[in-house]
Amino acid sequence: MPLPCSVSRAPILALIGGAVACVGGAMAQTPAPDPAPPSHAVTQAQFDEALAAQLRRYGAPGGVLLVSGPDGPPQIAAAGVAELPKASASKPRPVRPDTRFHIASTGKMMTAVAVLQLVEEGKLSLDSPVMPLIGLPGAARLPHLATATVGDLLSQRSGIPDCLRNAKTPVPRHPSPRWTVEEALTKSPCGTPTTPGQYAYSNTNFLLLGRIIEKLDRRPLAESLNARIFRPAGMTATTLGAALSEVNLAHGYQAAVKKGRPRVDSSAYAYSSPLGDAPVTTTITDLDRFMSALFRQPGRLLRPETLAAMVEDRAGEENDEGYGFGLVVEDSDWGKKLGHPGRLGGFRCEAWHYPEVNRTILLILNGDENGRDDVGLRLAHALLPPPPAPPPDTLPTENIPIPEK
Repeated sequence: MPLPCSVSRAPILALIGGAVACVGGAMAQTPAPDPAPPSHAVTQAQFDEALAAQLRRYGAPGGVLLVSGPDGPPQIAAAGVAELPKASASKPRPVRPDTRFHIASTGKMMTAVAVLQLVEEGKLSLDSPVMPLIGLPGAARLPHLATATVGDLLSQRSGIPDCLRNAKTPVPRHPSPRWTVEEALTKSPCGTPTTPGQYAYSNTNFLLLGRIIEKLDRRPLAESLNARIFRPAGMTATTLGAALSEVNLAHGYQAAVKKGRPRVDSSAYAYSSPLGDAPVTTTITDLDRFMSALFRQPGRLLRPETLAAMVEDRAGEENDEGYGFGLVVEDSDWGKKLGHPGRLGGFRCEAWHYPEVNRTILLILNGDENGRDDVGLRLAHALLPPPPAPPPDTLPTENIPIPEK
């Protein structure tokens, strides 16, 4: 592993701290940049239109959009419907700023933070083998599990195949029982394993991390995330899973297989997941509280040196997408772009923080059409202050007077 760790607290923090100079310097060592113009420089009408444009683009029934910074309350837009009417006479239920959504793989960041807290506490190491930690003999069928470490899981470099959300596992059209970790690992068909040490996204990695949290904390994952993440970050409207009868809950809608057919309500699939890969249901303001606690408030969730290790790109230059410990790391016109997208069961979430301008952009939709286009980038260009002009590669030499000798 790039960051070998001792189980004692002082060595692990010293070793993790070595990554600060390489990666987290913009956040941990250099002075904060001058404040950019406030996000509210965008009028509310323009902000509302930015959300409306995404609803049109993806045909989603509804959604919420938020931009936050250090200079005032966040700017929020909500539009569309949270639940389509079930009968022609019934009225659609509108999306509000406090509507709760499933955020799919965006929740992986929260699972990762809980694991890194356990590392800070000396309860495990990034180099700890996974197999003894999970205590599931039936999981031995998984390729490469015997050699995987905690750090491999966090950085998506274990080689373990995706056994939960892959082409062999179609999304069910009807409510299904909640699977335990053991059922998911032993009953679900797996995809193709990859080469250990190389980046390859697999939901199984975070399913295993959720299990490790439960074993070390000796309580359900829901209780651990509530104690470790939700309460410290002030996320009072966030849970693992949700009951479909909840009045303030958005329903997720997938496009029908055949064109012209109505959308399919696949909410039961999303909200039934209690596993570490995609467990979280929240509001957009609670999600912003998490992003703020992680990226703007050193020490609230992770120590600065641990956060610096978390945001170090470990995917390698050969990959289009950078990945740290449980989050995507990419370059943008505004510097580093940190966060995680999510798409599952009729929901789509985009959660991105730009540390060099101290801005966060969040988008949640209850339609999950998968475009490979960069939603976060489009929103950044529409809503963030203009990026700084790049420095010139060379100084101009034309028309420069040369003094005579």
